[in-house]
Amino acid sequence: MKRLLLLFIWAGMIGMGWDITPLHGQGIIHGADSVFEKEGITILWAVLKGKTEESTWVVIKVIRSEENPPPFQFFSVEAEDPFSKAKEWVTRGVKLEKEKLIRSPRSSFIDKTSRRIIFYRNQEDFLKENPMMVVFYLGVPDTSPELLSEKEMEGYFKKALERLKK
Repeated sequence: MKRLLLLFIWAGMIGMGWDITPLHGQGIIHGADSVFEKEGITILWAVLKGKTEESTWVVIKVIRSEENPPPFQFFSVEAEDPFSKAKEWVTRGVKLEKEKLIRSPRSSFIDKTSRRIIFYRNQEDFLKENPMMVVFYLGVPDTSPELLSEKEMEGYFKKALERLKK
């Protein structure tokens, strides 16, 4: 009886997990922090405070390393409700340039709290939905600073990159 109960608990825990598609590349990585670096990619998070909650933005900055170019050419950002598993694209099939800012209203994290940043080796892999690496966040990282201006935000991003190089 105990074994059966443990089996049901274990199966339930697996069922509550993230919907993960098989990857042929690096795999799925938990981002967790507002500064992330791996495989020639840097991901930075910040909150740009507005006068109201409706005018407050969450900003994700994706940076391609010049010294260590990543094996990725395209990326997408997907929002997900962890309970219903409802998903929507924040941005899809973006060419990976030197830097790209992705802005979402902070209120968009109320229902779809999770974000997946999905990297593809090339356009063919993007079209086949065959990602090489996925970085997932369960919400806006707690370490994301809340800043009052674009200038402050750019200053924060610059200092975060300098700290990574040390």
